[in-house]
Amino acid sequence: MMTRRFLMMLLFALPFCSCSESYPEHPWEWEEEQEENPSIVQQGWVVVDNLGELPDYIKVYKSPDKLSGKKAIAYIAVADMSKAKFEVLGDIAYSEKAKGYGGSSVHTPSEFYMSSKAPVIINGGLFFYSKGFYYTQNMVIRDGKMSAPNQNYYSKDWVKFWHPTIGAFCQMKDGTFKTTWTYFTSDKINYCYPAPAENDIKKEPLPVPSASFPADAEVLEATTAIGGIIVLLNKGEIKNTYVQEMLEVGATANHPRTAIGITPHKKMILFVCEGRNQTEAVAGLTTADVALVMKNLGCIEALNLDGGGSSCMLVNGKETIKGSDGKQRKVLTAVGLR
Repeated sequence: MMTRRFLMMLLFALPFCSCSESYPEHPWEWEEEQEENPSIVQQGWVVVDNLGELPDYIKVYKSPDKLSGKKAIAYIAVADMSKAKFEVLGDIAYSEKAKGYGGSSVHTPSEFYMSSKAPVIINGGLFFYSKGFYYTQNMVIRDGKMSAPNQNYYSKDWVKFWHPTIGAFCQMKDGTFKTTWTYFTSDKINYCYPAPAENDIKKEPLPVPSASFPADAEVLEATTAIGGIIVLLNKGEIKNTYVQEMLEVGATANHPRTAIGITPHKKMILFVCEGRNQTEAVAGLTTADVALVMKNLGCIEALNLDGGGSSCMLVNGKETIKGSDGKQRKVLTAVGLR
């Protein structure tokens, strides 16, 4: 008589003896082998495989036909940050002549690709031009050194000034990622805060940020960081702090958008969407829409970057969305994944 143990061994052996395929020990291993980022695919995002070869730890997806109930054309790059590297590109420094941070030239994303060869590139932060110099409005940190801080003032008439804390997406010295609100003080300390100063253009300016305001300030210790405008997600919660940050990006209107985020499993997500009817009836998204999209993609931290005509994603140097200028806009900074 066969023992119970022998019968159990036979039952488990029979299915595998009838074919030559090799099965994983656990069923979820088979699922992961067949479909990477399954929660993203389940939302209708489709793997893009016609933009050249990528490292196996970077995947590119195209959006479903609608996002947040609006007709959409969007792309995301998803990178496993245990293997990938996050870079901020652009020649940024302090200029004594211009009395500000920035650079003397701007570049198209394609030019950034030619110089860096990063497999995935998106546009970076905001900037403006004045008297031969491109002033950055957003932070750049590379190799633990700050090339530029976030803009630390706002004024409509150059009489009354606000001092907003502005968003940044950071890779910290311990390897973690976070969004935060920052302020560069007159004594040249770059503070970050767990919540923004509650400035509002409709109200009187709040005190200048410092080590004691807003609460729980820390000196920012990041190895790599890109500033933007509007923290979309912080610690898993939608924030969309466009009122408090005060730089104008048409947050409540539909526009092309660019964003960067991170999931709890250290998957970085770079997002771009088309807009301004470059494709018929594709108007773009609000920042609230983008915050929800990034949350649905699994991000717990996310930052809105420059948008509009600047929005662009290149994969192996190839364009994804149609730029709203009808061509690539030259920008001061870019973000690369390799």
